[in-house]
Amino acid sequence: MATDGVAVVLQASGPNALGIIRSLAARGIPVLATDCDPKALGMLSRHARAEVVRDPVGDPAGFLDDLAALGRSLDVPGVLFPTHDEAIEVVGPAEAHIGQWFRMPWSPWADLSPYIDKSGQHAAARRIGFPVPATLEPTDENDVRAAIGEMRFPVILKPRVDPAGFKRTFGRQVLQAEDADALLRQWDRAEAHLPQISEVIPGGDECLWTLGSYRDASGTPLASFTGHKLLQWPVGFGTARAAEAWWDPSLAWRCHALLDEIGFHGISQVEVKRDTRDGRDYLIEVNPRSWLWISLATEVGVNIPEAAFLDAVGRPHTWPEGHRSDVRWVLGAKHLGASADKLRRGRLGRRELTRTLKPPIIDGVWSVSDPRPGIDQMRRLLTRRIG
Repeated sequence: MATDGVAVVLQASGPNALGIIRSLAARGIPVLATDCDPKALGMLSRHARAEVVRDPVGDPAGFLDDLAALGRSLDVPGVLFPTHDEAIEVVGPAEAHIGQWFRMPWSPWADLSPYIDKSGQHAAARRIGFPVPATLEPTDENDVRAAIGEMRFPVILKPRVDPAGFKRTFGRQVLQAEDADALLRQWDRAEAHLPQISEVIPGGDECLWTLGSYRDASGTPLASFTGHKLLQWPVGFGTARAAEAWWDPSLAWRCHALLDEIGFHGISQVEVKRDTRDGRDYLIEVNPRSWLWISLATEVGVNIPEAAFLDAVGRPHTWPEGHRSDVRWVLGAKHLGASADKLRRGRLGRRELTRTLKPPIIDGVWSVSDPRPGIDQMRRLLTRRIG
């Protein structure tokens, strides 16, 4: 059992929180799960002690007060593991205060904040010649109208600021527009979030590739994983329902070059889309924290949460480059229900579905050794369907 620190998972509501909790607990590292919802998935895990804190979105000052109170109660330093951007955006500006009790294994806020905005990520990519989709960053409707003639439709609108608020408002991560009229309507709906307007790179969900990694304060990669989505929901622009580990050293090298340019320290996901026309990888985004299917990296031998924890407590360890491939991850309860519906509607082929379920395979929530989160997830899904 590690005695030089305790992991503290922030916003422990999703499969990435469970992945962090289980990855650390398997290595004897004590874990606290925090969330404003006492029934959040991570709060139900037998591998973590649950602590209710206020919501960083609805009550950021209260969230910081609760985090400070938690820190004062600890006998050893806490190591923070954010699972969503909102926690980083609240903790970052208060890092000097929160740092009295917690270690934050990610870039200082002054270095990280320019890259929370997607425009900063795209600017860094362009500086090193990393492909990015043709993208506009209008400030008002006049800018949109002036640029319509140069656009190649369809396009998507993706928030540069407050992505959580965008998703709460629209129920999705992006808005699509098939033509100029649709674009103007969508801009009117989303203008408050200053969305980027980007061309859609052709290719299915399986063309969305990821480098997931942990890099130390000098920018040295200590643990690296690559893989790609198989299916997501909503189709085309959503979150993973099935994914596959596949080591791609060339992709890892290119994405680390981008993280070098950003000067990134911490856990991150660099997501790209592999263009079916020419095979080039176009930047989708850099997420400066864990991603939904991080447990797949641990399954194939790359324990990224452990790498972050050990580095934070002064015991850094480097994982060898490369890992097992051809291993799958699914959110079984959601994936199977949605897939059955899509099969009936002719929107999903049997071969496509079969590939997502090919062994070896792990579930992002269900675990025989930690069953309560999976049982509760199934209960909620059944309640929604019956209701």
